[in-house]
Amino acid sequence: MANLPRRKCKVCSAWFIPAYANIRWCSPEHGAIYALELRAKEKVKAEAKRIKAQHEAERENRQLMAEKRQQVKPLSYFIKQAQQAFNEFIRYRDRHLPCISCGRHHEGQYHAGHFRTTGANPELRFNEDNCHRQCAPCNNHLSGNLINYRPALIQKIGQARFDALMGPHELPKWRREDYIRIRDEYRAKLKAMKQEEAA
Repeated sequence: MANLPRRKCKVCSAWFIPAYANIRWCSPEHGAIYALELRAKEKVKAEAKRIKAQHEAERENRQLMAEKRQQVKPLSYFIKQAQQAFNEFIRYRDRHLPCISCGRHHEGQYHAGHFRTTGANPELRFNEDNCHRQCAPCNNHLSGNLINYRPALIQKIGQARFDALMGPHELPKWRREDYIRIRDEYRAKLKAMKQEEAA
């Protein structure tokens, strides 16, 4: 049998000529040490694998519980989430504009004010032409200040879009999935606008 090439001992790094191809240590003592090291590494790997599997199982369980919690939430919860996402998008879209009704810039609170109210016209709840940045005094204390809102809105979106807004609209039969889709859609649009501004 031909001599095997030299190898470095896995324990002490000394060079040696192995008697067999599968030998990785220079002496029986170092062979025993290497075997213990391998066993310890295998234990560490097995423990890491067990911990990873446990974490994955816990994550899946958390996701399952979150889905179950979502299933028992009332429809009003999803309407509120969709409305919040839409309103936040409107406020950010119009962030550089004054109040649509009074034309003022001020440090106070701004709302997403609907021209045609969501109570009387629920089908226009998520219509972007129907909702614009509006100061809290106009929205809350002046009931939307519609007398001044109307001409400013026509100037902003044009007569044709205003006429379309004032025309008849079919009331959609929104379900839970629709509100979730609307929520996610406006969250994504807001994120895209913020990223575009940051670029």
